[in-house]
Amino acid sequence: MSEATLWSTDLGAPLHIDTDANPDLWGYLHLQIDKKNFKEWLGLHLTGLAATQGVELTRKLRRFQKSFYEQMIVTLRDKLQADEAFIYHPVPLTYMPLVMHATRIHCEARDASSCEGATAFTVPHPEIPEWQQRSGSIPFASPHLGTDGIRVSRSYPADSNIMMTSVTYHWHTQPGLPDVVLRGHHDYPEVIAAVMEPLDDFARTLRLPGTD
Repeated sequence: MSEATLWSTDLGAPLHIDTDANPDLWGYLHLQIDKKNFKEWLGLHLTGLAATQGVELTRKLRRFQKSFYEQMIVTLRDKLQADEAFIYHPVPLTYMPLVMHATRIHCEARDASSCEGATAFTVPHPEIPEWQQRSGSIPFASPHLGTDGIRVSRSYPADSNIMMTSVTYHWHTQPGLPDVVLRGHHDYPEVIAAVMEPLDDFARTLRLPGTD
């Protein structure tokens, strides 16, 4: 991976989506970061989590986490064009981190389920038999983003050994404000299942700056 692809020179970007979530549970992943700051952040992040979780921070764990975050930053910033990304701290360091990314979208439809792209959250993966896939959605209100929201969960086999599980929140906001989509996925469905309540609590903390 080239440094030109990974490291950003735009380090002063303001928050597009904000949260007042518990910092002991949630951390902020800087999508705009240079090599020096990334190295310092990663060292502090991993040292803090290892101390909290009572595990030894081995070279193998450091390499595993470093590789994950480097790839995640590129994917979220350049491919998915996420506005913000947040890390759920309690996931053990031996697992891949759980990163939730938030994005603003514009939709003038009458409700969240009618927004262009919203139905994609529940459309079956075209290359996987439908009987191997699970999806469901429920209404999901937010104290900051309004009552016109949905939460969609999906599970499908990524390969013979991995069952990919994702969760998506989408709020259709009042006219003049962008909608907000919060998404995340994990290769281990038990991780998502174990943190659904904290995820819901976190989702309710999101807000657009200047709207409260």
